[in-house]
Amino acid sequence: MRKWTYLVATLLMAGTTATFTGCIDTDEPEGIVDLRGAKSELIKAQAAVKLVEVEWQKAQVAYQELVNKSKELDNQYKEYDVQMHALDVKLKELEVERAQAATEQAKAEAEAKIAEANRNKAAWENKMAEEAEIFKAAMLNYQTLTAQAQEAHDNAMKLIEAGKLLLTDGEKAIINKAQLHLESAATAMNGKYLLLKKAQIEYNAAITDPTTPTLESLQALVKQAQVAVEKNEIILKEKENLLALAEDFDAAEWDAKSLEMKKKMSEYQSLQDKAEVEKIKIEKSADYKAAVQNVTDKEELQAAAQKVYFDDSVTPNEGAKADSTAATKADRIIKEYKSEPVDNGLKSLFASETSFDGIGYDKSTGIFSYSKGTYTQEKYDADLKEDEADRTNDASIRIKTVNTWITVLTDYTVDENGVAWNENQKAKLAEKADKAGKTFETAYSYWDIAVKAYTDGIKATPTQPIADLKKVTDDYNKAYTALNKAITDYNAAYDKVYKAAYDKKISELKDAKTLELYVAAFSSDANRLQTYNTKFPAGVEATNAERIAFIKLQILAQAEYEAQDKEVVKYLATDAVKDEAKNVASNAWTPSKEKEEADKALAAANAKVKTAIVTIQPAITSFKTLNYETTGKLSIATPYGQEVVNADFDTKKITDNDGSASTFYEAEEKDNVPTGHIKAIVSDIADDEFAKLTETKVSENIAKTAVTATSNVAFGETIKTTGNINNDRLKPVTVDMVRDYVAANSSVEINEANFGKLGAKIQADDAVKDCQAKIDAAETIKKEITVFEGVLADLKAEIQANTDLMKPFIEEADKARIALNDAKAAVKKAEAERDALTAEVEADIEKYKGLVEDYDALVQEVQKQIEGIKGSATLDQDVPVTVEAILNYWKKAVADQEYIVEMNKQALASAEKNIELFNKGEYTQAYVVEQKKIALDAAKAIYDAAKAVYDDALADVKTILETLTK
Repeated sequence: MRKWTYLVATLLMAGTTATFTGCIDTDEPEGIVDLRGAKSELIKAQAAVKLVEVEWQKAQVAYQELVNKSKELDNQYKEYDVQMHALDVKLKELEVERAQAATEQAKAEAEAKIAEANRNKAAWENKMAEEAEIFKAAMLNYQTLTAQAQEAHDNAMKLIEAGKLLLTDGEKAIINKAQLHLESAATAMNGKYLLLKKAQIEYNAAITDPTTPTLESLQALVKQAQVAVEKNEIILKEKENLLALAEDFDAAEWDAKSLEMKKKMSEYQSLQDKAEVEKIKIEKSADYKAAVQNVTDKEELQAAAQKVYFDDSVTPNEGAKADSTAATKADRIIKEYKSEPVDNGLKSLFASETSFDGIGYDKSTGIFSYSKGTYTQEKYDADLKEDEADRTNDASIRIKTVNTWITVLTDYTVDENGVAWNENQKAKLAEKADKAGKTFETAYSYWDIAVKAYTDGIKATPTQPIADLKKVTDDYNKAYTALNKAITDYNAAYDKVYKAAYDKKISELKDAKTLELYVAAFSSDANRLQTYNTKFPAGVEATNAERIAFIKLQILAQAEYEAQDKEVVKYLATDAVKDEAKNVASNAWTPSKEKEEADKALAAANAKVKTAIVTIQPAITSFKTLNYETTGKLSIATPYGQEVVNADFDTKKITDNDGSASTFYEAEEKDNVPTGHIKAIVSDIADDEFAKLTETKVSENIAKTAVTATSNVAFGETIKTTGNINNDRLKPVTVDMVRDYVAANSSVEINEANFGKLGAKIQADDAVKDCQAKIDAAETIKKEITVFEGVLADLKAEIQANTDLMKPFIEEADKARIALNDAKAAVKKAEAERDALTAEVEADIEKYKGLVEDYDALVQEVQKQIEGIKGSATLDQDVPVTVEAILNYWKKAVADQEYIVEMNKQALASAEKNIELFNKGEYTQAYVVEQKKIALDAAKAIYDAAKAVYDDALADVKTILETLTK
């Protein structure tokens, strides 16, 4: 940082001096120029490191695509293996069948079956070859991107070297250590990448090469797997040791461990050199040279077979495959076709059917046809893989066309039930036609009413509108009658309760007054008073009537009590007594059971009135327009040409209530005093009122409107009839008029929208006729279908004949390819025998080489951690180096290495199992692909671990560059 601060200060001073002196030399000293150049190069290096990250990300995306494709191939190869196994079994059976053929014909049939099985086998191999090419393209793309990332790395290192000019020794030391660590990580990663690339190539070879490996090659793979386990277990042990040292960290022991690992690395380098020398000795031996010559001989045979199958040394390509490909790309012809014209009956039927449009049928001539077509077998085969609707090849289109003819004709005859089904349909259509006819008759009758009203002033009775209104008023009157009965019952119940309570109260007052006067009459006589008290001592319960009876019998003489009775009569005649009794009687009604029952009946009757009365006004309003709009029936606007005479009639006028009330009775009063009775506040609708309500007269304007409206409903608006003022529709539209109009205007259809209810009737009648025509034409159409089924068979035979033209080329290509595959298998076997001679020593070389690389990476990491503890480096990007950080690093390193060892052991077990399967004859091509995929995954895991170390080292360099360029 001080260096750059000094540089900025120097530059500022130089700029200032130039400003104030002008004549002073402003050229920068050479050292300053170098400093500026150094910073510039480091900035370039910083940008280059970022580019390296970007390039690696691109490669990672490409690798994920490669992984996804390999998963797809795994699934496809399982199906491929099943199919190929079945074909191999079938071919063996056919070979036996051919060998046992007793006649030339049987032998020829067996030959044909063998050829067909070989073609199927070739087709499957071709399919997988196409998929393999897609994988190969993805693999090469990934490898290209990886190479570009590695090139970007090399360029970044060059820029870092150029940027070290005039850095301080301390700064150089920091960047040198980070750079050295990165280079070591890069070397290790590149070594693992070569293994990954090898696994990718082997996987691709497995899915493109139909031959399985030899026993020798499988044994070599076992050796390689054993070496991988041994090597990675050594590295695992070393990482475990480093973890143990980290757990009890001691700088001196750490330094000693670094020196120990450097010594081991040197020993492994020596062992690698010795193995290299041993390999050279083997390669100079007579046995090895003979094996090499055998490979050369087999490769020459393979080249010859390759030339027969596919000669790519000339342009255009030659060979059996090229001939087969050319045959599939050659134009093939389909002849045009024209049918005989259908008979006039069918031609007439089809003329109005839209299903016959656009299918190659000429309605004017009655001819079905398709034109001459040109196609290639290649495109036709590709078409067959698509859904029928998506096929675009000329051959496919013509097959689709004929199929459409058959389908349309079959649908026209309805279905396989034929005439019987149509008879059933006809009955249903006839029922619809009958309804349409009756509907038209109703519409016509209303039009006729409107015309007579307009032209002659004839007044027709609006039967349905009157009936609709009558029903509403009758419902109301019925509810009103029920309400009146409830009111009458209510009043009668009130009277009964009132009288009983009144009479009871008068009786009580009478007895009380009589007893009072009787007692007063004898109370001055001690003997008689004693007699009374003896009979009714204090505390004894007795009614007034009982007491009065005793007094009259035992104490008072007749003259005495009769005199008192007269006084009682006078008392009862007083208003006070009567008012008291009335008050009691009035109060007796409210809590009575009779009132509760009467209220309930009254409420129910009132509710019915409420429901009925609100329907009256809408019915009156509807009647005033004389519309006929009953649900489910014909709707005709103002058909009668009339208006109501008493237009001011409304609900209130005829019922004394507009229907808005919630209660339709009230309390009755006499001289402003409630009587306890109730009365209705609505009235019924009498017959004379209803007659006035429904009284009508003809209106010229309304009748004129009615003519137009009813005519539109009955006949539609397409044809204008009349010849009368203002286009009034005074003449009916006929069926012949409709048909003549449609004949002159082909775009107009016969239906209700265009010709009203008459159009609907004609349409329904025509449907019945068409159905009958289909019944009559069923046999003729069946014959046409039979003809076109023959046309379809001929068309397919024509296409098959074109396909058969290619059979010789395809068979030759298949034979050539089988021969090429055999030649490839021979080369593979020769290579395996040659490689077996050096397999063991090459495994040792690979083992020692890998150990040297891995130990080098370990030494660099340990050295970096030692420097970090001293404070001159960081661990994992910006993480300061601490004992805890070092411990965590080696815990992760051990875990990663344990995973790698486990993957290696699985690969070894798989390799050993392969030999076992090979000896059993169960080592299939699909199994080979599966194992190569496992190996590919294992190589990727090892590579990922090395890449992670490289990423950390690259991040360290990036952090340092960012610091030095601030």
